[in-house]
Amino acid sequence: MDELTRRLNAVALTPAAKPVKTGLKPRLVYVDGLNYSDKFFTVGDHWCFRKANKNISKMVKHAQKSNIVLKVFLDAYIESDEAIQKWRSRREKEVRNRTRRMPQAINVLIGEMFSMAGIEVAYSVDADNDDTLASHAHHDRAAVMSRDMDFLRYNGASYRIFENFTYIREYLHLIPRKSTYLRPEITKRDLHKPKPGVRSTNPGFVTLPDFYLRGSPSPLTRDCGNLHITVRSLRQAYYASLGIATPVREEFPTYRTSDDDEGVVWLVEHVLPNDEYHDLLKSPEKAYEHYFGGLVRPDGVSNRDWDNHVYASYAVVFELCALHLGTSLFEMLCTYAKQPSKMIEP
Repeated sequence: MDELTRRLNAVALTPAAKPVKTGLKPRLVYVDGLNYSDKFFTVGDHWCFRKANKNISKMVKHAQKSNIVLKVFLDAYIESDEAIQKWRSRREKEVRNRTRRMPQAINVLIGEMFSMAGIEVAYSVDADNDDTLASHAHHDRAAVMSRDMDFLRYNGASYRIFENFTYIREYLHLIPRKSTYLRPEITKRDLHKPKPGVRSTNPGFVTLPDFYLRGSPSPLTRDCGNLHITVRSLRQAYYASLGIATPVREEFPTYRTSDDDEGVVWLVEHVLPNDEYHDLLKSPEKAYEHYFGGLVRPDGVSNRDWDNHVYASYAVVFELCALHLGTSLFEMLCTYAKQPSKMIEP
Protein backbone atom coordinates (compact mmCIF):
# COMPACT_ATOMS: atom_id res chain seq x y z
CA MET A 1 0.00 0.00 0.00
CA ASP A 2 1.48 3.36 -1.01
CA GLU A 3 1.74 6.36 1.33
CA LEU A 4 -1.18 8.22 -0.28
CA THR A 5 -3.56 5.29 0.16
CA ARG A 6 -2.34 4.74 3.72
CA ARG A 7 -3.03 8.37 4.62
CA LEU A 8 -6.50 8.33 3.07
CA ASN A 9 -7.39 5.12 4.91
CA ALA A 10 -6.00 6.31 8.24
CA VAL A 11 -9.32 7.29 9.83
CA ALA A 12 -11.24 4.30 11.19
CA LEU A 13 -15.01 4.09 10.98
CA THR A 14 -16.74 5.22 14.15
CA PRO A 15 -18.64 2.42 15.94
CA ALA A 16 -22.39 2.80 15.62
CA ALA A 17 -24.30 4.30 18.54
CA LYS A 18 -25.98 1.55 20.52
CA PRO A 19 -29.76 1.63 20.92
CA VAL A 20 -31.45 1.40 24.27
CA LYS A 21 -31.83 -2.27 25.25
CA THR A 22 -35.41 -3.44 24.77
CA GLY A 23 -35.02 -7.19 24.31
CA LEU A 24 -35.94 -6.75 20.64
CA LYS A 25 -33.55 -6.95 17.72
CA PRO A 26 -32.55 -3.41 16.66
CA ARG A 27 -33.73 -2.15 13.29
CA LEU A 28 -30.88 -1.33 10.94
CA VAL A 29 -31.59 1.75 8.82
CA TYR A 30 -29.21 3.06 6.16
CA VAL A 31 -29.64 6.79 5.63
CA ASP A 32 -29.08 8.74 2.41
CA GLY A 33 -27.38 11.52 4.35
CA LEU A 34 -27.34 14.42 1.89
CA ASN A 35 -30.95 13.73 0.95
CA TYR A 36 -31.95 15.13 4.35
CA SER A 37 -29.57 18.07 4.51
CA ASP A 38 -32.54 20.45 4.64
CA LYS A 39 -33.76 18.67 7.79
CA PHE A 40 -30.47 19.45 9.52
CA PHE A 41 -29.31 22.72 7.96
CA THR A 42 -31.35 25.89 7.52
CA VAL A 43 -31.73 26.31 3.77
CA GLY A 44 -29.86 29.39 2.57
CA ASP A 45 -28.00 30.09 5.83
CA HIS A 46 -24.51 28.63 5.57
CA TRP A 47 -23.62 29.66 9.12
CA CYS A 48 -26.13 27.30 10.73
CA PHE A 49 -23.63 24.47 11.29
CA ARG A 50 -23.99 24.61 15.10
CA LYS A 51 -27.76 24.30 14.79
CA ALA A 52 -27.32 21.46 12.31
CA ASN A 53 -25.17 19.60 14.81
CA LYS A 54 -27.93 19.90 17.41
CA ASN A 55 -30.49 18.61 14.89
CA ILE A 56 -28.35 15.58 14.06
CA SER A 57 -27.71 14.85 17.74
CA LYS A 58 -31.46 14.96 18.34
CA MET A 59 -32.09 12.47 15.54
CA VAL A 60 -29.47 10.07 16.91
CA LYS A 61 -30.80 10.32 20.46
CA HIS A 62 -34.35 9.57 19.31
CA ALA A 63 -33.13 6.68 17.14
CA GLN A 64 -31.43 5.10 20.15
CA LYS A 65 -34.64 5.38 22.15
CA SER A 66 -36.50 3.73 19.27
CA ASN A 67 -34.16 0.72 19.02
CA ILE A 68 -32.91 1.91 15.63
CA VAL A 69 -29.29 1.64 14.50
CA LEU A 70 -28.46 4.24 11.87
CA LYS A 71 -25.68 4.11 9.31
CA VAL A 72 -25.21 7.18 7.15
CA PHE A 73 -24.06 6.99 3.52
CA LEU A 74 -22.60 10.03 1.79
CA ASP A 75 -21.22 10.82 -1.65
CA ALA A 76 -17.46 10.73 -1.99
CA TYR A 77 -17.42 11.01 -5.75
CA ILE A 78 -19.94 10.79 -8.58
CA GLU A 79 -19.13 7.74 -10.66
CA SER A 80 -21.71 7.26 -13.43
CA ASP A 81 -22.09 9.48 -16.50
CA GLU A 82 -25.76 9.98 -15.64
CA ALA A 83 -24.97 11.30 -12.16
CA ILE A 84 -22.05 13.46 -13.32
CA GLN A 85 -24.18 15.12 -16.00
CA LYS A 86 -26.89 15.89 -13.44
CA TRP A 87 -24.31 17.24 -10.98
CA ARG A 88 -22.66 19.50 -13.57
CA SER A 89 -26.01 20.87 -14.69
CA ARG A 90 -26.91 21.80 -11.11
CA ARG A 91 -23.57 23.51 -10.49
CA GLU A 92 -23.89 25.53 -13.69
CA LYS A 93 -27.35 26.66 -12.66
CA GLU A 94 -25.99 27.78 -9.28
CA VAL A 95 -23.33 29.92 -10.93
CA ARG A 96 -25.75 31.46 -13.46
CA ASN A 97 -28.45 32.22 -10.87
CA ARG A 98 -26.09 33.31 -8.08
CA THR A 99 -27.42 30.67 -5.70
CA ARG A 100 -26.02 28.15 -3.26
CA ARG A 101 -28.65 26.54 -1.06
CA MET A 102 -26.39 24.52 1.20
CA PRO A 103 -22.96 25.29 2.66
CA GLN A 104 -19.67 24.29 1.11
CA ALA A 105 -18.33 20.98 2.48
CA ILE A 106 -21.77 19.91 3.70
CA ASN A 107 -20.97 16.24 3.11
CA VAL A 108 -17.88 16.54 5.32
CA LEU A 109 -19.84 18.40 8.01
CA ILE A 110 -22.73 15.93 8.03
CA GLY A 111 -20.28 13.05 8.21
CA GLU A 112 -18.39 14.60 11.12
CA MET A 113 -21.58 15.45 13.02
CA PHE A 114 -22.98 11.93 12.76
CA SER A 115 -19.58 10.49 13.61
CA MET A 116 -19.33 12.70 16.72
CA ALA A 117 -22.76 11.38 17.72
CA GLY A 118 -21.46 7.80 17.50
CA ILE A 119 -23.01 6.88 14.16
CA GLU A 120 -21.11 4.91 11.54
CA VAL A 121 -20.50 6.97 8.41
CA ALA A 122 -19.70 5.51 5.00
CA TYR A 123 -18.55 7.57 2.02
CA SER A 124 -19.18 5.85 -1.31
CA VAL A 125 -15.90 5.53 -3.22
CA ASP A 126 -16.35 2.66 -5.69
CA ALA A 127 -19.80 3.53 -7.07
CA ASP A 128 -22.45 6.25 -6.92
CA ASN A 129 -23.94 6.71 -3.47
CA ASP A 130 -27.37 5.37 -4.47
CA ASP A 131 -25.84 2.21 -5.92
CA THR A 132 -23.65 1.76 -2.85
CA LEU A 133 -26.39 2.33 -0.30
CA ALA A 134 -28.86 0.07 -2.12
CA SER A 135 -26.36 -2.78 -2.36
CA HIS A 136 -25.30 -2.52 1.28
CA ALA A 137 -28.90 -2.32 2.50
CA HIS A 138 -29.94 -5.34 0.44
CA HIS A 139 -27.03 -7.52 1.52
CA ASP A 140 -27.13 -6.40 5.17
CA ARG A 141 -30.93 -6.72 5.43
CA ALA A 142 -31.27 -3.07 6.37
CA ALA A 143 -33.98 -0.58 5.51
CA VAL A 144 -33.30 2.47 3.34
CA MET A 145 -34.22 6.01 4.35
CA SER A 146 -34.32 8.36 1.38
CA ARG A 147 -36.75 10.63 -0.44
CA ASP A 148 -35.08 9.71 -3.74
CA MET A 149 -37.26 7.51 -5.93
CA ASP A 150 -34.11 6.05 -7.54
CA PHE A 151 -34.10 3.40 -4.81
CA LEU A 152 -37.11 1.85 -6.56
CA ARG A 153 -35.02 1.08 -9.62
CA TYR A 154 -32.99 -1.88 -8.35
CA ASN A 155 -33.98 -5.34 -9.53
CA GLY A 156 -34.58 -7.82 -6.73
CA ALA A 157 -34.02 -5.32 -3.91
CA SER A 158 -35.34 -6.66 -0.60
CA TYR A 159 -35.09 -3.51 1.52
CA ARG A 160 -37.97 -1.45 2.83
CA ILE A 161 -37.90 2.27 2.00
CA PHE A 162 -38.70 5.05 4.44
CA GLU A 163 -39.02 8.45 2.84
CA ASN A 164 -39.01 10.70 5.88
CA PHE A 165 -38.92 10.88 9.64
CA THR A 166 -40.47 12.82 12.48
CA TYR A 167 -40.45 12.74 16.26
CA ILE A 168 -43.20 11.42 18.51
CA ARG A 169 -42.28 12.23 22.10
CA GLU A 170 -38.76 10.82 22.57
CA TYR A 171 -39.00 8.38 19.65
CA LEU A 172 -37.88 8.56 16.02
CA HIS A 173 -40.85 7.77 13.78
CA LEU A 174 -39.96 6.54 10.29
CA ILE A 175 -42.46 7.30 7.52
CA PRO A 176 -42.73 4.54 4.87
CA ARG A 177 -42.64 5.41 1.20
CA LYS A 178 -46.16 5.11 -0.20
CA SER A 179 -45.70 5.52 -3.94
CA THR A 180 -43.88 2.86 -5.95
CA TYR A 181 -44.12 4.87 -9.17
CA LEU A 182 -40.84 5.11 -11.05
CA ARG A 183 -40.53 7.82 -13.68
CA PRO A 184 -40.00 6.41 -17.19
CA GLU A 185 -36.63 8.14 -17.60
CA ILE A 186 -35.22 6.26 -14.58
CA THR A 187 -34.02 2.93 -15.94
CA LYS A 188 -34.02 -0.26 -13.90
CA ARG A 189 -30.65 -1.71 -12.90
CA ASP A 190 -29.16 -4.62 -10.99
CA LEU A 191 -27.75 -4.34 -7.50
CA HIS A 192 -23.98 -4.27 -7.18
CA LYS A 193 -22.41 -7.57 -6.17
CA PRO A 194 -20.28 -7.60 -4.10
CA LYS A 195 -21.02 -4.50 -2.06
CA PRO A 196 -19.13 -1.43 -3.35
CA GLY A 197 -16.35 -0.13 -1.15
CA VAL A 198 -16.83 2.68 1.37
CA ARG A 199 -14.47 4.92 3.30
CA SER A 200 -14.85 7.22 6.29
CA THR A 201 -12.26 9.83 5.25
CA ASN A 202 -12.87 13.33 3.91
CA PRO A 203 -14.39 12.70 0.47
CA GLY A 204 -12.82 15.67 -1.27
CA PHE A 205 -9.59 13.86 -2.01
CA VAL A 206 -10.50 10.28 -2.85
CA THR A 207 -9.88 10.96 -6.55
CA LEU A 208 -6.27 11.98 -5.96
CA PRO A 209 -3.72 11.85 -7.42
CA ASP A 210 -5.62 11.79 -10.73
CA PHE A 211 -8.00 14.74 -10.54
CA TYR A 212 -9.86 17.19 -8.31
CA LEU A 213 -13.36 18.22 -9.44
CA ARG A 214 -15.44 20.64 -7.38
CA GLY A 215 -18.40 22.95 -7.88
CA SER A 216 -19.29 26.49 -6.89
CA PRO A 217 -18.75 27.06 -3.15
CA SER A 218 -20.36 30.51 -3.00
CA PRO A 219 -23.49 32.23 -4.33
CA LEU A 220 -21.17 34.96 -5.68
CA THR A 221 -19.01 32.84 -8.00
CA ARG A 222 -20.42 34.71 -11.00
CA ASP A 223 -19.25 38.03 -9.52
CA CYS A 224 -16.17 37.14 -7.48
CA GLY A 225 -14.78 34.06 -9.20
CA ASN A 226 -14.52 30.52 -7.89
CA LEU A 227 -12.94 30.43 -4.43
CA HIS A 228 -11.44 27.00 -5.12
CA ILE A 229 -9.20 28.69 -7.68
CA THR A 230 -8.20 31.39 -5.18
CA VAL A 231 -6.74 28.80 -2.78
CA ARG A 232 -5.02 26.73 -5.45
CA SER A 233 -1.53 27.29 -4.02
CA LEU A 234 -2.67 25.99 -0.62
CA ARG A 235 -4.07 22.91 -2.31
CA GLN A 236 -0.76 22.45 -4.14
CA ALA A 237 0.96 22.43 -0.75
CA TYR A 238 -1.45 19.76 0.42
CA TYR A 239 -0.74 17.67 -2.67
CA ALA A 240 2.97 17.93 -1.90
CA SER A 241 2.37 16.89 1.72
CA LEU A 242 0.73 13.69 0.44
CA GLY A 243 3.80 12.88 -1.60
CA ILE A 244 2.05 13.34 -4.94
CA ALA A 245 4.67 13.96 -7.63
CA THR A 246 2.55 14.17 -10.79
CA PRO A 247 0.22 16.95 -12.00
CA VAL A 248 -3.35 16.90 -10.68
CA ARG A 249 -6.15 17.73 -13.12
CA GLU A 250 -8.30 20.39 -11.44
CA GLU A 251 -11.69 21.46 -12.78
CA PHE A 252 -14.12 24.10 -11.48
CA PRO A 253 -17.04 26.13 -12.90
CA THR A 254 -16.77 29.89 -13.29
CA TYR A 255 -18.50 32.62 -15.28
CA ARG A 256 -17.11 34.23 -18.41
CA THR A 257 -18.33 37.56 -19.71
CA SER A 258 -17.41 38.93 -23.11
CA ASP A 259 -19.12 40.64 -26.02
CA ASP A 260 -19.68 37.45 -27.98
CA ASP A 261 -19.42 34.70 -25.37
CA GLU A 262 -21.06 34.82 -21.95
CA GLY A 263 -21.93 31.98 -19.63
CA VAL A 264 -20.67 29.26 -17.33
CA VAL A 265 -17.43 27.58 -18.32
CA TRP A 266 -15.47 24.78 -16.67
CA LEU A 267 -11.85 25.75 -16.19
CA VAL A 268 -9.39 22.86 -16.40
CA GLU A 269 -5.77 23.08 -15.35
CA HIS A 270 -3.09 20.51 -14.60
CA VAL A 271 -1.50 21.58 -11.33
CA LEU A 272 1.86 20.48 -9.96
CA PRO A 273 2.33 19.90 -6.22
CA ASN A 274 4.30 22.71 -4.58
CA ASP A 275 5.21 23.00 -0.90
CA GLU A 276 5.81 26.78 -0.88
CA TYR A 277 2.80 27.39 1.38
CA HIS A 278 3.14 24.25 3.48
CA ASP A 279 3.38 26.25 6.72
CA LEU A 280 -0.05 27.78 6.08
CA LEU A 281 -1.62 24.32 6.21
CA LYS A 282 -0.64 24.23 9.89
CA SER A 283 -2.18 27.61 10.72
CA PRO A 284 -5.84 28.08 9.68
CA GLU A 285 -6.00 31.71 10.82
CA LYS A 286 -2.84 32.72 8.94
CA ALA A 287 -3.96 30.78 5.88
CA TYR A 288 -7.32 32.54 5.86
CA GLU A 289 -5.73 35.95 6.27
CA HIS A 290 -3.29 35.21 3.44
CA TYR A 291 -5.99 34.34 0.92
CA PHE A 292 -9.02 36.30 2.07
CA GLY A 293 -7.86 39.01 4.45
CA GLY A 294 -8.76 41.64 1.87
CA LEU A 295 -12.22 40.47 0.81
CA VAL A 296 -14.25 43.30 -0.71
CA ARG A 297 -18.03 43.19 -0.74
CA PRO A 298 -19.49 43.95 -4.19
CA ASP A 299 -22.17 46.62 -4.46
CA GLY A 300 -25.76 45.47 -4.21
CA VAL A 301 -25.03 42.17 -2.47
CA SER A 302 -27.46 41.18 0.29
CA ASN A 303 -26.31 40.43 3.83
CA ARG A 304 -27.28 36.79 3.39
CA ASP A 305 -25.31 36.31 0.16
CA TRP A 306 -22.28 38.12 1.57
CA ASP A 307 -22.41 36.08 4.78
CA ASN A 308 -22.57 32.89 2.72
CA HIS A 309 -19.69 34.02 0.50
CA VAL A 310 -17.55 34.70 3.57
CA TYR A 311 -18.51 31.31 5.00
CA ALA A 312 -17.41 29.68 1.74
CA SER A 313 -14.06 31.47 1.91
CA TYR A 314 -13.46 30.00 5.36
CA ALA A 315 -14.61 26.56 4.25
CA VAL A 316 -12.30 26.21 1.24
CA VAL A 317 -9.29 27.10 3.41
CA PHE A 318 -10.27 25.14 6.50
CA GLU A 319 -11.11 21.97 4.53
CA LEU A 320 -7.46 21.75 3.54
CA CYS A 321 -6.05 22.71 6.94
CA ALA A 322 -8.33 20.31 8.82
CA LEU A 323 -7.42 17.42 6.56
CA HIS A 324 -3.70 18.14 6.84
CA LEU A 325 -3.84 18.52 10.63
CA GLY A 326 -6.15 15.55 11.10
CA THR A 327 -8.70 17.69 12.92
CA SER A 328 -12.42 18.35 12.56
CA LEU A 329 -13.63 20.88 10.00
CA PHE A 330 -16.69 21.50 12.18
CA GLU A 331 -14.56 22.31 15.22
CA MET A 332 -12.27 24.53 13.16
CA LEU A 333 -15.22 26.53 11.83
CA CYS A 334 -16.64 26.89 15.34
CA THR A 335 -13.28 28.08 16.66
CA TYR A 336 -12.02 30.45 13.97
CA ALA A 337 -14.75 31.45 11.50
CA LYS A 338 -16.35 34.86 12.05
CA GLN A 339 -19.70 35.74 10.51
CA PRO A 340 -19.49 39.26 9.05
CA SER A 341 -23.01 40.59 9.61
CA LYS A 342 -25.10 40.85 12.75
CA MET A 343 -27.19 37.92 11.52
CA ILE A 344 -25.63 35.60 14.10
CA GLU A 345 -27.37 32.30 14.66
CA PRO A 346 -28.83 31.76 18.15
